[in-house]
Amino acid sequence: MSDNKPSIFLSRRQFIFTGAAAIVAAWLGAWFQSRLFPPTTIAQATPVEIALADLPVGASKQVTYAGAPALVMRSQDGVLALSLVCTHLGCIVQWQPGNNQFYCPCHDGKYDAFGDVVSGPPPLPLERLTVKLAGDKIVVGESA
Repeated sequence: MSDNKPSIFLSRRQFIFTGAAAIVAAWLGAWFQSRLFPPTTIAQATPVEIALADLPVGASKQVTYAGAPALVMRSQDGVLALSLVCTHLGCIVQWQPGNNQFYCPCHDGKYDAFGDVVSGPPPLPLERLTVKLAGDKIVVGESA
């Protein structure tokens, strides 16, 4: 007595068809997402203005620029603005004033106060944003 039950496993043809359909669906999903929600580029970002009085020498202020967090720091030498997005996998780094460094908790990446890599897996320094002083304002991200 032979029992001809269908296999619970996919046939080779079904497996290839399912895999191809998944790849096409993923590609179409990514294509539609890029058309419906285009990413904001630095060139399209609106500059951020901070009153000079709100950022005394030695202070820092977190802002959102181009949809991502950034830190604006003022020292005796001037004003520096750095993106807080880690260059390794895009985690958000944290400023640690006690250690005078940026720390990425995802994979133990460390950057110095100027955004240069100190240790860990980040391949590049933090992105420096353009900063201009315009009268009594600090303007982050204004194009030249």
